[in-house]
Amino acid sequence: MFTGTLFYKLGGQYDPQKMNSVRALGFVSTMSIMLINLVQLPLYMLQRPIFYKHRAQRFFRVSSYIVAHCIVNLPQTLIEALAYTVCIYFLAGLSLAGNGAPFFAYLALLSLVAYFGSSIFFFLSSISSIPEVGNALAGLVVSIFLLFSGFVIYPSNIPIYWKWLMYVNPIHWANVSFCWFQFSNSYTDPCSIYISQLPFCDQLPTLTVGQAYLKFYELSEDARRPWLPYVVILGWTLVTNFLALLGLKNIEFSGTSQSLPYLRKTPMISKYREDAENESLSYNNYSENLGNSDTSRFSMPQTSWMGYGKMKQNCGIERWVEEFHVDLERNGLDLPLEPATLLFENVSFTRYNQGTKDNTAAFSNITGYAKPHHMVAILGGTRTGKATLLKCLAGRVPSTGNLSGNIQAYGFRTGAAFSRLIGYVEKLDAHQPYLSIRESLQFSAALRLGKAVNSLGRSIHVELILNQLGLLPYSNHLVGSLCDATGKTFEIAKKITIAVELAANPSILFLEEPISGLDTAGTSTILNILSQLSNSGRIIIASLTHPSTRILSSFNLALILTHKGHQAYFGPVGCNCTVLLDYFKSIPKAPHYSKRQSPVSYVMGALGFDIQKRQTHLLNYAEIYEASSLQAANSKKVCNVRKMMKGKTANNLASTYPAPYSWQAILVLQRTQRFLWRNVQYTYGRLTGCIMIGLLMGSLYYQIEYKDIYGVTSRTLYIYMQVILIGVISANNIIPQIGTDRLVYFREKRARMYHPFFYPVSWAVGEIPYFFIATLAVVGIGNGMAGIGTESIAVFLKYWLVLFIFTLCVTYFGMMITFLAPLPTLAAFAVSIVTSMWVSASGVVVVLSDISFYRWMYWSNPFQFAMNVMTSISFYCNTKECASNCSCPKLPDNSFVWDRVASIRSLNQERGNIDILILSAMCLLFASLAFIFFIVLKHNSPPQS
Repeated sequence: MFTGTLFYKLGGQYDPQKMNSVRALGFVSTMSIMLINLVQLPLYMLQRPIFYKHRAQRFFRVSSYIVAHCIVNLPQTLIEALAYTVCIYFLAGLSLAGNGAPFFAYLALLSLVAYFGSSIFFFLSSISSIPEVGNALAGLVVSIFLLFSGFVIYPSNIPIYWKWLMYVNPIHWANVSFCWFQFSNSYTDPCSIYISQLPFCDQLPTLTVGQAYLKFYELSEDARRPWLPYVVILGWTLVTNFLALLGLKNIEFSGTSQSLPYLRKTPMISKYREDAENESLSYNNYSENLGNSDTSRFSMPQTSWMGYGKMKQNCGIERWVEEFHVDLERNGLDLPLEPATLLFENVSFTRYNQGTKDNTAAFSNITGYAKPHHMVAILGGTRTGKATLLKCLAGRVPSTGNLSGNIQAYGFRTGAAFSRLIGYVEKLDAHQPYLSIRESLQFSAALRLGKAVNSLGRSIHVELILNQLGLLPYSNHLVGSLCDATGKTFEIAKKITIAVELAANPSILFLEEPISGLDTAGTSTILNILSQLSNSGRIIIASLTHPSTRILSSFNLALILTHKGHQAYFGPVGCNCTVLLDYFKSIPKAPHYSKRQSPVSYVMGALGFDIQKRQTHLLNYAEIYEASSLQAANSKKVCNVRKMMKGKTANNLASTYPAPYSWQAILVLQRTQRFLWRNVQYTYGRLTGCIMIGLLMGSLYYQIEYKDIYGVTSRTLYIYMQVILIGVISANNIIPQIGTDRLVYFREKRARMYHPFFYPVSWAVGEIPYFFIATLAVVGIGNGMAGIGTESIAVFLKYWLVLFIFTLCVTYFGMMITFLAPLPTLAAFAVSIVTSMWVSASGVVVVLSDISFYRWMYWSNPFQFAMNVMTSISFYCNTKECASNCSCPKLPDNSFVWDRVASIRSLNQERGNIDILILSAMCLLFASLAFIFFIVLKHNSPPQS
């Protein structure tokens, strides 16, 4: 609809500009209908693992899958083409001669192009390892189709070594077919009546206007066989589907990492080893000088130094690491832990149900405590109720309800100071994939310990955590490279999540389902780690679902909820859960206990949580607990804990965040820079793409001269294509990266690591160095080869500056839409639509004088400002002050090139600096709106359950 109204009633008019717009409509419509199918590329890649699974189990042949895909795509393609054709054809006033034959030819043409677009992106999905690679290949293919379509550069200007690409380009043949049907049927008046009005009629007065136009713009030779474009497009469709068949049959991307864990020396360990060697060498020299009689006086130091000598003989880095950490712990170099006691009394949470407007109690009147060295397990209740209780005890109260009761630790109630004592290990292991494990811990420690601990102290603290959790062998690996590299992926991921929280040196550690998804060995490892942390003086509180007796026996205390969220038990577990079992067996009318049952399954079954519900009436275990002696003993202990806390003074903290804002800004920016520069598929893939675009465009437009209208038009369209390719690719590439990193941000925000403002700022600033280099590569290579904007260093630098600002502008626009849209797929769709509208309304395919409904879009269009400024920089020459020997380039009709271009495009060289300022202002506007949307909109906040 937008394209139809943009080209409103331009068809059938004998005006050179309007006839050029009709030709441009063919180019725009064929490219648009093909690019509509680009959104299918990520969907095809999502379906690929299912196909691999079915292929491995021989559900069907690969050829059957391809045929089914082709058949399913037919109805969708026809509907797309029909809707697009109807919206455009009649609004643009295109030809209806010959009983509407051009209309049906156009419909058939767009149907084939749309089907070809779906096929080419399906093929690219079959040979792309990840979405970033698929997007890069799609961008390269689309660039080739655009550049060699015969529209952005005249066939006579294409170098001989690239001619073949135009003749095998299906988009070129689609444009030829469109122009043939429109100009041969609509413009049938003889050229003789338009002499001196239409420039091509002056050269070809014996032909009709349509025939003269086709011949003048070098389309008549290719249009001699009207059936050929359909054959070429259909042939390409068959070829791409056959290539997709080969790709799916012979290629499988398993997603496994190519990197295996290895151990590298850190600077700290290297220095420690060097010092140890020096001490050992000094001792050996000293003992040789003293002799055996004197050495006996140094028996104790000798033992210690001989330890170093033994380590040196082993020469194993693992041995050095072990001794290094033992020495750190022995000398008390780790951070001191502040022991804290957690108290919670009559804690209740009521959830708001917006649909029914009723309130539901997630849990009610939960009372208990946890002291240092305690491990507390939370069981029973509903899945959401148990998770909500854990969040509330950790001070992370969901916004979907109301919390009542008393929760405090070390004299602090829930708030900023309370959160400094807390570490919260989420069930989802979300981490930055392009940081090493050591860097992830250092990032967490720097932000959550703040300036209270110096750099050396934080480094030692991180090393001890890595050693304690068994992560040293993987510490220098990127987190993303550990996937499937060791066979213990889930165990390592859970260890990293725990380690990141331990970096804050918490007194209380909460864990959501810490053993979920782990095998027996992984479960045992995690439980041993939690036991060690508890022995160090921390409180461990974890939610568990259907644990075994051995697992539950690892905990000191158990807090069990009923189905309705009431407290059924809080007390000791005992060895093999004997204390817990004895309590429930002692309840009158409790179910009979069979020795074949495990204690945990008996207790859960009594509460109604077993898989096969018991037919007997469930007892009210909440009331039984309230009347029990266990509850009375717990009440006394809670009173004692409350009295103990009254004597402690709790000072409120002035800042919500441990680290100062300047520190937060630097660390978050550094983290984002590492994400960008280590993401090879994203950053280096884009940089390689920019270099290839520069080489491709430079070789295609190589040294085109001003000798005729063909050369001038081709040189202006070089800038048009450069802006389109760089702008559209930059706006779309940022979307999946921010979408991937969003889960990590949610975890960091819940942990109150830094102010949310610094996250979008780090992305905005982090992209600047890349685009500084990428735009320089494009301009330096492409413009240098084409000889555009290279008249002087000042012209080159100004051209580069404008392209750099424009690239930042559209990237910030993509970032803004990403933060505005709730889903990355919606953001990608919105960015594609808006950029397509901007490109169409930029004053090139439809000049400003012919734009009627969308002038507002022309003046609010960054593509227009960039194209106009860059065209003015490249073509401007002061023709008003030219003398007879003027060096300004001229056309064969003796008119100046600049005057011709300026009149057609409505350019004004004096407006250049203002346009640069407007482009810069739009850049700042999009960045500011991105920051505002990110902070204000609810979907950019961590979800609460």
